[in-house]
Amino acid sequence: MSETINAHQKKGKFVNVEGINIFTIDHGTGDPVVLLHGFFASSYSYRKIIPILGEKYRVIAPDLPGIGFSESPTSSYSHRYFAHLLFKFLEQMTDEKVHLVVHDYAGPISFLLLNEHPEKIKSITVISSFLNLKKFSLYFPLNLISVRFLGDFLSFFLNFFTLRFLFNFKFLSKEKPMDFITAKDYSFLLFNGKTRRNFVKMSQSFDRTIHAQRDMENGIKKMIGGRQILMGQHDKILSHMESEYMKQVMRLSLINYLPGKHFLMEDCPMECAAKIDMLVKAFSKREK
Repeated sequence: MSETINAHQKKGKFVNVEGINIFTIDHGTGDPVVLLHGFFASSYSYRKIIPILGEKYRVIAPDLPGIGFSESPTSSYSHRYFAHLLFKFLEQMTDEKVHLVVHDYAGPISFLLLNEHPEKIKSITVISSFLNLKKFSLYFPLNLISVRFLGDFLSFFLNFFTLRFLFNFKFLSKEKPMDFITAKDYSFLLFNGKTRRNFVKMSQSFDRTIHAQRDMENGIKKMIGGRQILMGQHDKILSHMESEYMKQVMRLSLINYLPGKHFLMEDCPMECAAKIDMLVKAFSKREK
């Protein structure tokens, strides 16, 4: 592991949720702001944002079960299960309502959480995520990895070389390319040992049913609190129609476009943190 990953690991702790040890960064004091990662990411993806928000708030950033340093789950990898586990995790971490920041696949997880426990969330910032499961197509290479047996085989070609190429080609802007050390860090957290198989299982358990779609939409409608969407100006993964659909369901008048592609936490952490701070501050009980 690199010094950066070592430092990240030392800052974290393990929280046991229903028998699973969840690796979690818990930094700062104040209103709890929970950072959730999606595909091709972990809590490490928020390492640039955590110290910024930690100056004002209590920042909580877990690794999803089976990813990063967290233990593998004993149940299925559906985002409905993750939503259930997330609620149990939040119950253990704080009695307060939380501000959610969700990226990519963490969007569907949080929307299902809102359907069951809207009272737990004070605000939500959605970064480069998706809602319309009927029309959303898993992006390359997830669209191939999600195919059973084929995905198992293709996953062995995922290493820090291919990961760096993927990030620099699809996920990050040309001005903020991923270096070899960061690529090795991501590769270690996503494809080391059992984590590789967990990553594949997660992509192959994506629930596209009409029931999941309905519950996600209902979850957003039940929520009472702040909400915003952050999108990269050059994000080619999410279509304009998908973004507009999410904007309508979330009852928003605009989408905040930031300079970058799909991983805004890596591309423009300062701008990203500033937008999160504005929403949290507006809905923080500690603000006078």
